[in-house]
Amino acid sequence: MKKKGLVSAGMLVAMTLAAGCGSKAAPAGNPVEANKLFSMQLPKETAGTYKAETTDNSISIYDKEASEAGFGGFAFSVQACSSPLEYAGGMSKKVGELTAKDGTLYDIVAEYPSDVQYDYTKNTEGMPASYAALYNGADAIIQTIQGVDGTFVYGAGTKGEELYPDVLAKHVQAINEGWDAERLESENMSSMYYAMSMSDEGSVLDRTGYAYFDVNQDGIDELLIGEIGEDEWKGTIYDVYTMVNREPAHVVSGWDRSRYFALDTGMLVNEYSGGAMESGWDTYDIEPNTTNLMPQLMLKYDGYEDEEKPWFVSYDDGETWEGVTEEEFEARKPVNYVRFDFTPLSSVK
Repeated sequence: MKKKGLVSAGMLVAMTLAAGCGSKAAPAGNPVEANKLFSMQLPKETAGTYKAETTDNSISIYDKEASEAGFGGFAFSVQACSSPLEYAGGMSKKVGELTAKDGTLYDIVAEYPSDVQYDYTKNTEGMPASYAALYNGADAIIQTIQGVDGTFVYGAGTKGEELYPDVLAKHVQAINEGWDAERLESENMSSMYYAMSMSDEGSVLDRTGYAYFDVNQDGIDELLIGEIGEDEWKGTIYDVYTMVNREPAHVVSGWDRSRYFALDTGMLVNEYSGGAMESGWDTYDIEPNTTNLMPQLMLKYDGYEDEEKPWFVSYDDGETWEGVTEEEFEARKPVNYVRFDFTPLSSVK
């Protein structure tokens, strides 16, 4: 992000008040920072402890003492992006949307530091108070954003309830109409819903559910649809959807012998079985604003390859496999699955 010179808080207050529409004065003593698109208020106690860098569409906040001491001091930044392509990936998270008076829609995106930005040699037990007020207070500060000539809605464009109603309705339609496996797959949906309909275990709509979860930690929910199960089946995912250019997009489908789970730290795990002597655990992240699955770590138990030493790991999408001990294998195996209490599709209106 290209940085420009500092602008004084007093000048920015004047700019904000003059802009009128979509803005309001901060309480007395609260610093205000602004650019051409939005303003935001900082807590009164931070006055004089920070510095701000602005561009036409961004505001970056730094702890003044840490910055001047040569430790960076970066606490957070906020940027207005007219396209998701401007920020996908990295330490950026969408936090809401700003609609300008001319109808232009901006994603409001927060970015946070990826490393320590204060004097850790002096503050060995944690953040200094001035830095903590900015870094820990970032979310509350972001919620004060006002459009200079438009409207900001905190959380807009990030919540699954808002993003995926049509996808859920299509799944309900497919199950109600009894789409067969071929039809489901042609519509980028798991064939498992048809397989489930062939059993006598009850309504597929009651046995299939959904959850919203930010898999790739970009601030925007993914939609996860799967089977409502117990024990090792609890949290089983058969279809994953994400947002690409502000539209829902299908990422991947699973089935009973190749099912997906979400990890509580983000990312997906594909558990698969290739027979009595072969099982795998492949971990993926979803590249933001795409449907691309990015391999992270692959593990397989393959007795067909080596019956005596069947434990293997790959760090390059399965191109090469390295043999490891059983202890090393078990230590790498993902265990922090999210065991969703899925909402049944039968509840979708």
